[in-house]
Amino acid sequence: MIYFVNQYLMALNSGVEHAEFKRLALFKNHHVPAKIVTRDFDVLLHQNMAHFGLVAADMVNLYDFFRGSEQFPERVLKLPDLNLAPAYNIDPGANVSHVRDGDQIIADVYFSPGTVGHLYYVNYFDAFTNIVQRTYYDARGFKASDQFFSPAGEVIAELIYNLDGSRLFERYYGHDDANNNQITAIRLLAYHGREWQFNSEDELMRFFLEELNQRDAGTFIADRPLAADWPVINMQTAARKFIFLPTTHANDPQDQVFSNMNGAYVYAVHDNLAKLDGVITATQQQQADLTRWLGGQPVRPVTAIPAAVVLDTTLKAKQVAADRRTTGKIIFVGRVDQTKRLNQLIEAFSQVHQRMNETTLEIHGYGAEISSLQQQVAQLDLKDVVTFVPYHQDLAATYDQAQLFVYPAESDGQSLALVEALAHGVPVVSYDINYGPKEIITDGDNGYLVPSGEVKALASAMTKVLVNQKRWRQMSQNAYHSARKYSEAQVWPLWQNLLELN
Repeated sequence: MIYFVNQYLMALNSGVEHAEFKRLALFKNHHVPAKIVTRDFDVLLHQNMAHFGLVAADMVNLYDFFRGSEQFPERVLKLPDLNLAPAYNIDPGANVSHVRDGDQIIADVYFSPGTVGHLYYVNYFDAFTNIVQRTYYDARGFKASDQFFSPAGEVIAELIYNLDGSRLFERYYGHDDANNNQITAIRLLAYHGREWQFNSEDELMRFFLEELNQRDAGTFIADRPLAADWPVINMQTAARKFIFLPTTHANDPQDQVFSNMNGAYVYAVHDNLAKLDGVITATQQQQADLTRWLGGQPVRPVTAIPAAVVLDTTLKAKQVAADRRTTGKIIFVGRVDQTKRLNQLIEAFSQVHQRMNETTLEIHGYGAEISSLQQQVAQLDLKDVVTFVPYHQDLAATYDQAQLFVYPAESDGQSLALVEALAHGVPVVSYDINYGPKEIITDGDNGYLVPSGEVKALASAMTKVLVNQKRWRQMSQNAYHSARKYSEAQVWPLWQNLLELN
């Protein structure tokens, strides 16, 4: 079994999770057993899995494992299942219903997003309307946990239940030196005839991986550094162990050889590399830079395997011609934060739009910078031609309608969206950054590379792609062709060689 070790799977995910989805599909297509492994307790996990097309066999979560709920027949719990006192008054709502005893608020009942009245959690209040308890219900239809709160409104203890309602875990909270409320102790009750005590989620996660390995031995690939590296590295049972680097490995985006190592990788790559079987990077350029950073001869091999995989179904799809796309449509797909420098994209687009007034820009994603970017759009009087589209998973139609994808980030491990755009025949303009664009884009062929941070050059390249439709059609054809570099036929042998698969 191949285990891709992560922390969570949420409704809104990063490139780490999307890379795992594609990788999981690749392994399934080649009949090699593989699972995504998650640590965090989340009652919406299986609802989110279904949203991303994952089935129970694709994933194993720590709490499902110990609770025996990896496979569970779903049912629906609604407000009547709470068996509230008949004297209580219910003030119904679409997202939350309020429960009162006369004028006294007793509880607020919250419903799972995207459902009609399915129980999510219930907040219970004292006589002064302070929250004292929160009860969570798994999306599959059973009571999952109770949290208990201090007078200050902080969680102080938590009970996580078995399917029969008995206690499975107890989790206790306290303040660290920075006064942050965090887990200080975890008890696993009645497992293999005894109780188990853990001082951190890292310790519990390591124990879980050991038990998982004994149930079905395998290879462990840590995908999320701060949550997965320590537990994987410190496993004691026999297993092959790798870490995958989802981002740049050094602090200076422009200097990945001589600047200090990214703190997320110090423990694994700097301090404990000898305990691993190897390190995986998404690009050959990062492989070379990390090898140099490690002195030229690291104690464990550094292997380049693309995080981006273009599945055969995408490669075989019918190509979309220019007359079936939205003329002048420019897109960005990804996390909306400062590192993506979308303010520079909007500035460049403003210059492009002044010359080509049929152009539009769509920014797809989620993040903290949306509000400030919307203000920038308003100030530039671009509200009618710049659209912010909330995060969504199925982007095929978005790519198939677009004529240009622009990537202005300051650094990356490898942009999955950039490769996906090419796979849908969308030329790409990108800053020449570490890592990925230089290996993906052939300047003037399937897009353009411009010096990082040079907005005028970015705008000029964007215009150059769109102003000549004959050039665009050729670049679109080249984009389709270049995506084959990331096909299953190209990527799968790299995994076979690394993992010694037959």
